[in-house]
Amino acid sequence: MTIKQYAFLAHAHLRAQGSASLTRSQIHELLAAAAGFSTHAAFHHQAVWCDVAWRDTGLTPDEYGVIQRCLHFGMPPDEAERSAQGLVSFLGASGYAPVRLEELIAAFASDEDDWEEAEEPGPAVAADWVSTDLVGRMQQGFDAMLGEFPLLLEGLEAAAARGLASAHLAIAYLVEPYASLSHEDDRRFGQELRRRGQWSAEPVGFAEIAAGTDRFVRVVAKHRYHLLAAARGGDRRAMLLTADSYSDPGVLDLEPSDDMDPYDMADLADAHGRPELAYQWLTVLAEEGDVYAMRALIEDRGETLFRAWVWIHLSRLLGRDLSQDRHVAINEDGSEYDDDVGGPAYVGGDDGIELASLTAEENSRAREEAAQLFAVIEGGYEPT
Repeated sequence: MTIKQYAFLAHAHLRAQGSASLTRSQIHELLAAAAGFSTHAAFHHQAVWCDVAWRDTGLTPDEYGVIQRCLHFGMPPDEAERSAQGLVSFLGASGYAPVRLEELIAAFASDEDDWEEAEEPGPAVAADWVSTDLVGRMQQGFDAMLGEFPLLLEGLEAAAARGLASAHLAIAYLVEPYASLSHEDDRRFGQELRRRGQWSAEPVGFAEIAAGTDRFVRVVAKHRYHLLAAARGGDRRAMLLTADSYSDPGVLDLEPSDDMDPYDMADLADAHGRPELAYQWLTVLAEEGDVYAMRALIEDRGETLFRAWVWIHLSRLLGRDLSQDRHVAINEDGSEYDDDVGGPAYVGGDDGIELASLTAEENSRAREEAAQLFAVIEGGYEPT
């Protein structure tokens, strides 16, 4: 069934109930009102219809909302009430349920730690029926999904065509189980996008996949297209994923947050010619007590002499003095040497960092700043 056919059936039912004055566009408005939306446009922005019977969801149609929309159309109160009752009767008998895009995303993401941690406005938890009756059935196979959910897939593609990042992300989620490639393959794809200077891909429709050959290739292309489109549309979750999969630089323009790995962000910034951002992310790590980041800032990032001494003093407070040699026995592969295992040992580790001296006043300030950072790391107080 298509969305137009669904509206046609609802329209025919209401006409049979005596509501002959309603137009097809008004039917769409009433269906949206029954789903709890003030307008059809609001429904289009946040939800789609899906191929699950309304009666199986536990949802209750908003009869009052339907009455209010009928009154808005200029219906007399008694006719508005009769039309609302007729629509509720239709929905209970043969209507299909609405699903919010954010609920659909949450249901797919329930087992994905990375996506769950990303903060995005919208419902944090999907309704049980979305996770079981909808998503559970969609994961029975790609052919089954195409055959059982034409209403949902049509709605999602229409919403994506209108530029809704959440619709793009929902589609990427539902095809992802059927589009798995190695991380290295995804990296190569990202390198090709970077070479072209265009972080997008060609759209692929469900109908094209159903009718064509090379299905796996097309499914992979569809997943990439919608994930990148969601990222280009500004969806934070998608941007984090495309950064991880394809080294997409879009995430570099987001405000830093706990769901971003500083080392990954620094590497991404370097890969895209943004050394100033790499420096900022390494500084975040250093201020959190990462001694390796402190060494990188001093040796590789042109750190000022004053800041370099701040890191030296902080490393001393943390018991990892960067000014001292640190050499250890290692195996050939770089792992720590184990006497019990035996075999040839090699020398690994780092030489101590040598810096020019600061003036007594500057050194005192560097020590004080290091002490403040150390207190924050130890949980002593929040920086001002």
